[in-house]
Order: sequence, then C-alpha cells, then structure tokens
Amino acid sequence: MTASKQPAPGTKRPIDMRYLESTVGYSIRRAQMAVFQHIYESFDDKALTLVQFSVMAVAADNPGVTQSELAQVLAVERPRIVPILNRLEELGFAKRVVSEDDKRNRQIVLTASGAARLRELKRRFAAHERELDELLGKRKTGLLDALHRLSGIGE
Repeated sequence: MTASKQPAPGTKRPIDMRYLESTVGYSIRRAQMAVFQHIYESFDDKALTLVQFSVMAVAADNPGVTQSELAQVLAVERPRIVPILNRLEELGFAKRVVSEDDKRNRQIVLTASGAARLRELKRRFAAHERELDELLGKRKTGLLDALHRLSGIGE
C-alpha cells in the first residue's frame, strides 16, 4: 500500500495520511473495516452481526460449547456474550440448554433454523473468502501467519 495525501470527504484539501498509513495498527484497523463491510454486504442480513455469526459457527463446530467458553475463544467479555446469545435466541437461531455435566453451565445449541441460516451464511462467507484469495493471492498465507503471530492465535 502506498502512503498518500487524500482529499478529506467533503473537502478539496488533501490530508497527509503518511504517518498513520505507515503504522501497523492503523493499517490493520482500516483493512478490518473494509473486510467487515464486505462481509456485511455479502451476508445481506441486517439482523445478524459478525459476532453472532461467529458464535453460531463455533457452536455448530463444537457441540456442547458453553457460553463462557464462547466468550473466551472469541475474545468477547463474558458480560457481552449474554446479549449476543439473547439475540440469537430471539431470532430463533440458538438456544441455551443446561449442561448435563455441570448444571451451572449453559451449552449453546443451534436450532434447525439456525443451522440452516448458518449454512447459507457460510456459503456467502466462502464467496467473500474467494474474493480475498483473488485479491491477496499467495500473500494470504503470509498475512494470516503474521496476523496470528500478532494476536497470539495458535500459541
């Protein structure tokens, strides 16, 4: 990416962005915003957020996962996971069931409509990923490796 001077929205005056564009944090944030925007457009679903999609995907791939485990693996604060799960229940996509092993824990289970919705969203997400593959080419693997190192994923 080339650092640039860009006109600010609504003005003709160029804004010097070279300093911020040379930083990892700013560049990651801008890339994240662009990727998330594309995902939302791909989903075409105003009722479901990316975090809710992530919760559904993890619950589908990990039968018996608890809400505290979800919060931990998705790096969502434990108090924030409750309204996310509440919304998925309101939409009819998931339900909380009491764990047979520990009655204090609630396991997250997708409903039939939640599983069907997740299949459709995964299909759309796969199309989004194919577009990123085309854009990044062979650099995608190196980018993922670098991002995983920065975030501590896989350690």
